[in-house]
Amino acid sequence: MIIEYSEITGQIIQIYKSGLIHALFWCVFFDILTGILKSFKKGETSSTVSLFGIAKHALVVLLIFVLNVYLPLFGFAIYAQGFTLWMIITYLISLTENWGQLGLPLPEVVSSSLIKLKKTTEKSIHIDADVLKIEEKEQKKEEK
Repeated sequence: MIIEYSEITGQIIQIYKSGLIHALFWCVFFDILTGILKSFKKGETSSTVSLFGIAKHALVVLLIFVLNVYLPLFGFAIYAQGFTLWMIITYLISLTENWGQLGLPLPEVVSSSLIKLKKTTEKSIHIDADVLKIEEKEQKKEEK
């Protein structure tokens, strides 16, 4: 399948008309802003960390842009929109965390949900070194 430049240009125009893309850009902007404010408040400002964070955000925006140009041309527009929506939700969670860490008011439902999510995530990521050693020994016995 050959893609014409006019088709790509049409997709780029559609991107600028997309409400999802505009929402994502604003979420990225406010996430960067609240992240900078949070680092000033905590006294942990670092140009290296800031540049790395901005580069990461730029790569996300570039990925979203490329996906929203090319996936619709191949009939997969729903996947581009789904990924964009997923990134918006991710940025909204990050914004909410930054907001709370700045000490700004959050509804009780939101703050309790974030605390519960954090506890659940910490439990699921916990790795016990002793268990790993036992599993390694069992695997070695099975190999013999």
